[in-house]
Amino acid sequence: MEILKSLFRSIVRLVAINIALILFFASAPLLYVTVPFWFLLHVAKLEVISDMLTIYLFCAPFVCAFWMTIVCHWQTVQKARLAGVKDWREAEGGMGCTVAKSFGFWFLGFFGTIAALFVFCHFARPLLSTATGRLEFFAMAPFAVFAPVWLVLLCRWMRGRKQGRFISGTKNDCELRDQLRAASLYARNLRTD
Repeated sequence: MEILKSLFRSIVRLVAINIALILFFASAPLLYVTVPFWFLLHVAKLEVISDMLTIYLFCAPFVCAFWMTIVCHWQTVQKARLAGVKDWREAEGGMGCTVAKSFGFWFLGFFGTIAALFVFCHFARPLLSTATGRLEFFAMAPFAVFAPVWLVLLCRWMRGRKQGRFISGTKNDCELRDQLRAASLYARNLRTD
């Protein structure tokens, strides 16, 4: 009986840890923007700020990897939802393809953030010597932390613009959509002439 109680406690502890991690990862963009400034305003000790910076930088690859996993499937899930497909995973090649894509994006997010933070910290290190510089450092740091996510979103946006998918698929007004396409093609022809 004691074994079952300890097993149950371990499972409950594991579930609680997973819930806490998911909440942290999901709220990380907000935390990465606000918490450093709170520390800079309320804590004057440089040791505490350097400890916070260490935690900030060591958690960053995991946070970005989580968001890359979400971003990798967001577009395909939305397309499937708009098209009325019930099982988006099967439409994308099944469990093997989608898990491989998730792992690839996780890998790129993790190591892409490490590379971006290495470059960012190398060039922004002089900013940490002054109080104003620390504010500037932490104002720019979220862009380095989430650089792979921003690059994926930018590439998808540019690819959508190039393919002419800049009109939302959620619009049900066919006449308006045709007018917008005609205006867009007219403007594109004016630019090329």
